[in-house]
Amino acid sequence: MGYFTRTMRYMIQYWQILVFVVALMGVTNYIQLIEPQITAEIINDIQDWITDPISNPAQTILDKLPTSVLIIIATIVISSLLEYARRYAIQYIGQKAVFNLRNDLYQSLQEKSFSFYDEAQTGQLMSRVTHDVRSMQRIMSMWFAAFANIFISYVLVLGLLISVDYRLTLLSLIPAPFVLLVSYRYNRVARPLHRVRRRKLGDIESFLQQNITGIRVVRTFTQEGRETQKYSEKNQEYMDLNLKTTRYRAMYPNLNDVFYSLATVALYWYGGSFLMGDMISLGDLLLFTRMMMRLMQPLRFISMLTGMYTSAMAGAERVFGMMDQEPAVKDRPDAIQLPPLKGEVIFENVSFEYIKDKLVLENVNLTVQPGETIAILGATGSGKSTLIYLVPRFYDVTSGRVMLDGYDVQDVALKSLRKQIGISLQEVFLFSTTIKENIAYGRPDTTLEEIIQVAKAAQAHDFIISFPDGYDTFVGERGVTLSGGQKQRIAIARALLMDPKILIMDASTSFVDTETESKIQKALEALFQNRTTLVITQRLSTIKTANRIIVLKDGKIGEAGTHEELLAKNGIYTRIYKTQFAEEDLVTPETFQSTGGGS
Repeated sequence: MGYFTRTMRYMIQYWQILVFVVALMGVTNYIQLIEPQITAEIINDIQDWITDPISNPAQTILDKLPTSVLIIIATIVISSLLEYARRYAIQYIGQKAVFNLRNDLYQSLQEKSFSFYDEAQTGQLMSRVTHDVRSMQRIMSMWFAAFANIFISYVLVLGLLISVDYRLTLLSLIPAPFVLLVSYRYNRVARPLHRVRRRKLGDIESFLQQNITGIRVVRTFTQEGRETQKYSEKNQEYMDLNLKTTRYRAMYPNLNDVFYSLATVALYWYGGSFLMGDMISLGDLLLFTRMMMRLMQPLRFISMLTGMYTSAMAGAERVFGMMDQEPAVKDRPDAIQLPPLKGEVIFENVSFEYIKDKLVLENVNLTVQPGETIAILGATGSGKSTLIYLVPRFYDVTSGRVMLDGYDVQDVALKSLRKQIGISLQEVFLFSTTIKENIAYGRPDTTLEEIIQVAKAAQAHDFIISFPDGYDTFVGERGVTLSGGQKQRIAIARALLMDPKILIMDASTSFVDTETESKIQKALEALFQNRTTLVITQRLSTIKTANRIIVLKDGKIGEAGTHEELLAKNGIYTRIYKTQFAEEDLVTPETFQSTGGGS
């Protein structure tokens, strides 16, 4: 289905109002033709009086004049009221259509898989949601209304002109094919330019968003000048494209003006000769010249409408192209609702790759019993985060299966799966709202008492109540007003509030100090009871209390066992412990790699 058809489908939903709008256009245009005809009739009467005042007395003309004036005033008032109703109705349809489009687009973004956002640029996505949708909105309201009005007006005016003089009408139609040809050529040239302009604008917005987010890094390394230069170069490219588009936009309408002017000259030439030869009356000639302008004016708008259409279709191509990208992870048609879990997790011959033929995990086999706490260690890039992301189906396995209580995670509905899994990631994201709403994000109907309870468990309660507004404190964009450790504790509380049977913690205490981490650890030990927990950690205190430790190497399980069992093996884990843990109680990726555990 073409992009234009798909765009118009959002308007066709309101076909009853569209029919009403088209009817209003027809009535309005018909009424607007009454005044020129009355004026022409008055001029003809005056001409007849001048030619033969005896047969056409002036009093007769004066007697008809008040009625004619009242009719003209009535047509102006009525057409103005109808025009108001038409404009409101078409804008109503346009606003409703774009409202539905934005909702569908946002829902599409919500359903996209993590792999989509791994590759997408935030600025490009924002450009599609804002600028591209706005260009489509124009075609849903202004373009449709203008095009429909042009067509109706053209048909009515053409009929009137033919009734006046078919010869002059044929003469006035000569420019039409040239105008349509110019508009067609403009569309062919401008559409690729609009497409590139949209992409360049998205690049600018991506660059801007990235640099605003990373302004502290820019300032720290004193790279303001370089970043300004890079932005200027991107801005220059966008300006050059705009100027190129403007040149075409300025050139093609001028060509149409040339055709229109030539047609007007021809009309006056032949119309004047017809008048001198008594083949047409003065009133009819003036009526014709006025209606000639009405006939040609729509054609002059064709280029503008073509430009609007071209821009809108470039935007529609980007919007629908994004919406059409199927999520890599989605519910199967026969997906079942996952019943309440006990907490068994099984990785069965699991392999995974982000890039084809480049395995991140290879043939991983692991069984986690309900209520068991598993600590996962490994060098950077060993697949730690990838392994735990497969449990809630952030990604789907390339081969093998992930089983929860005997259910393949790909066979169950995503919502029923993720509602039973609590997740606290190292890269914490907080919404620009209150602390209370951030903690309660997964359960917005929860009570303040429950929020306080999990905040205490996460060692967050004390610093929260130290703020003047307590739990109603706004954290700012991305939680910028909080420290890294504070954000992590709020994220832990948010995960705990879900009361999950499976808890996933990805280096969730990496930003807290040792003393706070120790407090969190003691609180979490009780919460780990009767809860399956997968922990990626670099803290010895967490590792030693885990039921088992899994050491990943090159995407495979290098070692597995308890703290004591792994020390007894005198392998990778032992070397790590002797060289780093025993002294600093901290595992670092650099140490891990230097002891032979790197990939």
